Amino acid sequence: MRSRRMASRWWARRTVEASFHRAVETHGLAVVGTPDIDAEPITPGAALRYSATVEVRPAIALGDLSGLQIARPTTRVSDEDVERTIGELRESVAQLRPVEDRAQVEAGDVVRVDLTSRLEGGEPVHREGVLLEAGSGSFPLALERQLVGQSRGARLALRVPYPADYPNAGLAGKTAEFEVEIKELRVKELPALDDDFARDHGKCDSLAELRARVRADLEREAVARADAAVREALVDQLLARHAFDVPSTLVERRTQALLESLDLRLPEGAARAQAIARLGEQLRPRAERQVRAELLLDALAARDALVVSDDELAAEIDGIAAREGQVVERVRALYERAEARGALRAKLVRDRALARLLATARVMPSLPAESVAHEK
Repeated sequence: MRSRRMASRWWARRTVEASFHRAVETHGLAVVGTPDIDAEPITPGAALRYSATVEVRPAIALGDLSGLQIARPTTRVSDEDVERTIGELRESVAQLRPVEDRAQVEAGDVVRVDLTSRLEGGEPVHREGVLLEAGSGSFPLALERQLVGQSRGARLALRVPYPADYPNAGLAGKTAEFEVEIKELRVKELPALDDDFARDHGKCDSLAELRARVRADLEREAVARADAAVREALVDQLLARHAFDVPSTLVERRTQALLESLDLRLPEGAARAQAIARLGEQLRPRAERQVRAELLLDALAARDALVVSDDELAAEIDGIAAREGQVVERVRALYERAEARGALRAKLVRDRALARLLATARVMPSLPAESVAHEK
């Protein structure tokens, strides 16, 4: 009897799945997410009846797309930007020399500490030999800033209330407690800024050549950022002209993808679930904007009958390998999956739709302003 019931349920499930897919194809529905199926009890000799509730991609009526105007950010790179970047390179190759003639920590010292940290409601985490640059914290009560004025050998109990806008969402708005033992003081010794430095660390024959290469790199990065800003501004105007409901399934899926893309250090237990839920709420508006923009660009691409051929797709895959320094065969293997190829093809079609729209817009240079070479 039990095996009969199981077979009957299996038959009903397969029948519903086949029937549902036929109905979707017949009505041309662009279904997103998993259907919510409510089937009536199975009665021998009677027709199987069920209802299916699904979310579908919205039908978007494209409005007036004339008169689009965008200000393009400046891409000026200053001498200060160049020197700052070279200074960062010097810092990255600095040697650390132990401090023997004093015990008090000064700003700029690199301090080796043994550190136990505990976030609100979390378990303590102990680390030894952690290197911190005293005074370098990004906000007033940062741990690094509180080390200035302390002495070698000191054992400290410090509290750090992280700002609500702290970049690490797992720490934002929370207070961390630290037990710190200062083990050693070191100072940075920067290499001389000369032609030898350019040859040893910049792969250039002279300091002048290094400066020229750094300027060219910064200018290329600034242009790329300005291009991205123009595209974002264009999408903002496109979104402002079109109001439509977005399937919640797509928004939830994108929110989860954004969460998974972040490198998070979160507490364990219940605090972790709360942090993820709070972060999900913060990311949801961004996820909805991304989904809304993609749906609009898909509508534009459909209106203009834009497609990406298999040859163009293959060329893009090879381009990805070249840009990322990967073995072409390995990257090609990643895109053997239909899902991956479909996602890449959709992105290329949307990029093409946005480029065509950009060609009709008026792009104006913004007024000269502060250099954007180091904007993120």
